[in-house]
Amino acid sequence: MIGSLYAGSSGVKTYSHDMTVTGSNIANVNTIGYKTNRTNFEDLMATSIAGDTKLGKGVNIGNIQQLHTQGSFEITELDTDLAIDGQGFFTVQDKTGKTFYTRSGQFTYDKEGFLTTQDGMYLMIKDVNPETGASTGSLKRINILDQIDPPQPTGDGVKEGTGINLIANLDSNTKPPKMEVDYANVTPEMYNNSTSVTVYDSKGQEHAVNVVFRKLADKPADIDPATGQPIAGTEIKNSWQWLALSPGEDLEGGIPGTMQAVGGGFMEFSFDGRLVNDTPGVIQQAPPAVAGGPPGPVTMIKGAKLPNAPAQIGFNFLGSGGAQQIGIIFGKGSNPNDPLDTRTGVDGITQFANEFKLIEIRADGIKSGKLENIFIKENGTIDGAFDSGNVKALGKVVLTDFKSRENLAQLGKNLFKRTFESGEAIENDAGANGAGRIQSKALERSNVELSNEFVRMIEGQRAFQANAKIVTTSDEILADMIQMKR
Repeated sequence: MIGSLYAGSSGVKTYSHDMTVTGSNIANVNTIGYKTNRTNFEDLMATSIAGDTKLGKGVNIGNIQQLHTQGSFEITELDTDLAIDGQGFFTVQDKTGKTFYTRSGQFTYDKEGFLTTQDGMYLMIKDVNPETGASTGSLKRINILDQIDPPQPTGDGVKEGTGINLIANLDSNTKPPKMEVDYANVTPEMYNNSTSVTVYDSKGQEHAVNVVFRKLADKPADIDPATGQPIAGTEIKNSWQWLALSPGEDLEGGIPGTMQAVGGGFMEFSFDGRLVNDTPGVIQQAPPAVAGGPPGPVTMIKGAKLPNAPAQIGFNFLGSGGAQQIGIIFGKGSNPNDPLDTRTGVDGITQFANEFKLIEIRADGIKSGKLENIFIKENGTIDGAFDSGNVKALGKVVLTDFKSRENLAQLGKNLFKRTFESGEAIENDAGANGAGRIQSKALERSNVELSNEFVRMIEGQRAFQANAKIVTTSDEILADMIQMKR
């Protein structure tokens, strides 16, 4: 009879604890990222009578099991609100460097600009491999608000997409200008067409560059007086001269109020208007006409073009600390005399019998930028949008999972901690190797099902009442047994 008292007592105590678990689930029905706990019971067998006959001693709680099922999403307006669609946890660290895990994605900025939880724990991220887009390196904190995008100067044109790229048509019917070029002060009367583009120096300062085109008069090849034969390369036909101009006040040693020719070159077209080649030019002082006489005028002659490289101009911008090589690309050219040449000669600049038309002119390079906004992709990449117009990856939120996530230790405040039973932490990019995806502007709600919890509460209440009844009934029987003595 004493055994029945202890059996009933174990049930009262056990179902009291079970009611605490159920109550905690119900209390956290609106807690972001909360995972339901379930009480798993086990019987107590310790008493033997009449040989192999066993009598139970009651009930005990085997374990409190975490149910890591997916919670529903709540849509928000904050880019830093994150929800995990699938398996995995966010990794966070406190100020002492201790690591924890959470499904609650209510992140915000602290006073220093770091992404943190509501309790000030740092969200841990990794760097992004610019080639593959995958995470790289070890976990670290990320300071969002202090991000500065460094300037990128306009390139030399060797790498595709760098330098000044120009697509236009020059009118084949254009007449050459009558005024000769003054390279120290180029005026509109000295060229036929012009366009402009903004370039950037190494400090991110903007500079205006004008590219102008001058039609060259046709002339036959020069004659070699020794042989009486034409000198190859001296004929001028279907040719133009181009110049890169910069305001004098924008150049080291320049004269304010003038447009100075920093460099230029020559372009030759086929009879049907296709670009054959463009050759860099060299601006130089002509030698004296007679020995000891004054120097000749400043002229431009053809220079040498580097293999697989466009024409490059050295701009010595004011305050930039040295000459900056900027490539100017007019197209790939062509060879009409080579039937195996696959180049078209119309991918850049052309000379057709039509008016001058600028189709496109663009230059790479950006000024330095301050962060304006962030966007977090499904794969965890944090893209920063800067006021310079550039968008680049600042880092990547990785997800951590465990082989036995149900054995993680719950610490409160939506935090979990790794245990020996949970296994080692496994880090993956979002959406890779079974990890879930990250949804920005969303939060994962608690996975508590109120209807199930109410059923468990009723079951627990009835079980508690029944076990309490066992205690009172056993007490009454003991009282009756004591009365039998009297």
